[in-house]
Amino acid sequence: MKKHEIYLQEAQTQAEFAKRSYAAFREAERKSAVVDVFFHLRHFLMHAANIDRILDTKPGSERHSILAGHLDLSGIDLKPFRRLRNHLEHFDERLDRWVRDFDGHPLFDMNIVTGTKGFPSKAFLRALDGDTFKFYGENYSMTKLHSAVVEIDSRLSAACTLSNPS
Repeated sequence: MKKHEIYLQEAQTQAEFAKRSYAAFREAERKSAVVDVFFHLRHFLMHAANIDRILDTKPGSERHSILAGHLDLSGIDLKPFRRLRNHLEHFDERLDRWVRDFDGHPLFDMNIVTGTKGFPSKAFLRALDGDTFKFYGENYSMTKLHSAVVEIDSRLSAACTLSNPS
């Protein structure tokens, strides 16, 4: 096994985990199992961010040198979703800010709010509005992230096939 294959295979594993978590999220949504919706969303976001962490290398780093030329990620940007993952990873700090800034306004946490109108963005700690995950005043498209994961997985499969021709 070559060094770049180790990274590509781990990214492919993370893509598979992300796709499974996304499917479980959609199934929980279909069943109106609200707690499960947010449980599976959290895992989906974690695995999607792990793909980005593995493959989005810093120029000049050893990993960048190892992966150079083995995978084309042009046109794919997971960085906005790394921001969301960081919010969730450091949830205690976000919660501290939320509590500090709370002024008695409406609060939506772990709610499905599809179609809800008229509330300020600060009202949503964690909420799902259709395809949009709302967190601490920011919006993230889950379909967009899932599409990026599927595209990366497809490119990873092609790259792994090229590395290991039959």
